Amino acid sequence: MATFVSDDGTVRFQHPANLQPTADFKGRALLQSGWRVVWNGEEVGNGQGIARLTLPARAADGSAISEIVQVGHSRDPAVVASCTSYGLSSGNGMRLPDSAINGHNWTAYTSSDAGMSQSVKAVNYRLVHHDTCYSMDRISYAVRAAKAADDAWDEPQAGQAIDAVLASVQILDAPRH
Repeated sequence: MATFVSDDGTVRFQHPANLQPTADFKGRALLQSGWRVVWNGEEVGNGQGIARLTLPARAADGSAISEIVQVGHSRDPAVVASCTSYGLSSGNGMRLPDSAINGHNWTAYTSSDAGMSQSVKAVNYRLVHHDTCYSMDRISYAVRAAKAADDAWDEPQAGQAIDAVLASVQILDAPRH
């Protein structure tokens, strides 16, 4: 395992040493780009991605899946004001019970979409801490028409690894200078 710490020192998590966090928040056919996942058709709003981990996986039928966790944040007052409710309205989504992760209660909801042999499902976590909106998205993105890479992890194994990363995320107070 390795430890990731954000540049500003406010986010830390553990991840498999062979899986490197990236600042690449590109979108896909069913998943918009940006620092957080929203499902109401709106832009993601002013914010910045902190880290995204993507683990290629193989479904039981041999098709390709990406197991993803991404963390982002925003200090924009409008984003902070709507942090825990923005994006909750979706025809395919629902509110989940709050999730306690490392001392913080995150607002949680889930949503999904499918089309053109692809599907995406996500559990979205939102938190306001010290006037900052934090976003964590746990995403499974499947492309049923694509064959998984030969070295891809099995879907359950990859899902467990990404879930462990999510469970290790800590939101810390900014370091004092």
